[in-house]
Amino acid sequence: MTSELLHEGVSALSQGKTGHAELCFRRVLDQDPDNASAHNNLGFLFAQQENWPTALIHLRSALSINPQSSMTHCNLGQVLIATGDVNEGMQHIDEAVKLDPANAIAWDTLARFRVLAGDYTTAEYAAQRAVSLAPGHSAFYVRLGIAQAAQKRFEEAQRQYRIAIQLDASQSEAWAQSGIASFLMNNLGDARSALNRAITLNPTDTNARRHLALVDLSEGDTAQAIEHFSAILRLSPEDDACKLELAVVMISLKRNSEARTLLDNVSPEYRQVPRYRYYDAILLRREHRDEYAFGILNELSQTDNDYQARAGKLLEEIRQVHH
Repeated sequence: MTSELLHEGVSALSQGKTGHAELCFRRVLDQDPDNASAHNNLGFLFAQQENWPTALIHLRSALSINPQSSMTHCNLGQVLIATGDVNEGMQHIDEAVKLDPANAIAWDTLARFRVLAGDYTTAEYAAQRAVSLAPGHSAFYVRLGIAQAAQKRFEEAQRQYRIAIQLDASQSEAWAQSGIASFLMNNLGDARSALNRAITLNPTDTNARRHLALVDLSEGDTAQAIEHFSAILRLSPEDDACKLELAVVMISLKRNSEARTLLDNVSPEYRQVPRYRYYDAILLRREHRDEYAFGILNELSQTDNDYQARAGKLLEEIRQVHH
């Protein structure tokens, strides 16, 4: 009876029927409180809903019952990372692939988080393992391409994206990453085509839309770039990076009040980013607040950052004006 309920719950979960899936798994636990699979599946379900505390309870319960479950280690690792415990989370994902080297999902998960950690070599190896275990899974090729693109091997990455698209032409992330790679290779035509396809498939993809805006800027279509950045902010009002990019465009157009509104709405944490501080200083100069601009530029010019040289040059210009 419990095996039938588990199967029914997994089937419901795969169809997005989370309410029915939860009911099935809870009925399993009513009959068998120590059913590790039911706890694991509930943990996965609640993780999808970002109900982290409940997800952790069920996943830790599943692991205490069956500490050798690769999939439970994988699920628990992802939840721990999502809640900020990166070190313990990665330990569980590493353990997942050790316990079951044939677990393609665990290898793909390892690849995803190693990319985020900047460990691209390990990420590529893990993605290769996932692809070899599940060669028909398009998303795994996308992950492999991302790991290769992060190492500036764009042609190799494009080959992975093409395979992913051949396997599943509706794979929006494959189109998006292909477009981003084309943009980084300065192939703007292909970039625009792929990114447009990605957005058609997934209109909420802010990363694809951001890069499409960068394509527009590269081709001089400022108005369209503004529209894309504005669309991102409608989808994600707290996107500080997008606010800054749009502010930079407004500064270039001398639309200073709009730029100031955008910069003033950036979070306090993001205001410490050198790029933000540099453009804030430019705008402060236009607002005739040279003293504040001077202070920011002086700090930037004396610390190791991407804007150190530019800040020093602008600082010299201010000094010449005041002399």
